[in-house]
Amino acid sequence: MRYAVDFEGRTVTYTKTATEAEVSRLFCAAVVSKRFREQLLEDPLLAVAQGYNGESFNLLPDTLEHLSHIRADSLSDFAAQFLAREAPVQVEFPISMGVR
Repeated sequence: MRYAVDFEGRTVTYTKTATEAEVSRLFCAAVVSKRFREQLLEDPLLAVAQGYNGESFNLLPDTLEHLSHIRADSLSDFAAQFLAREAPVQVEFPISMGVR
């Protein structure tokens, strides 16, 4: 998935990675399904392994490792703990563009 943002007449393009798409699907499933959300909070690895509504999640081993250490009582706390590990998105501009 690609996003384009106009910044003072310049376009910056950000491409969503496959891992980000899978994590997004995981959180969407947790939002729409109380049962899946409760399972995710109780045992994240089991929730991922069981999937949701016949769909599986294709997460990288390091993402699964991170999920296995999260202990949360709410989805918002779970998300905060997950995102605390993630590196901020970096956007690079070509040298010729310069940013004022």
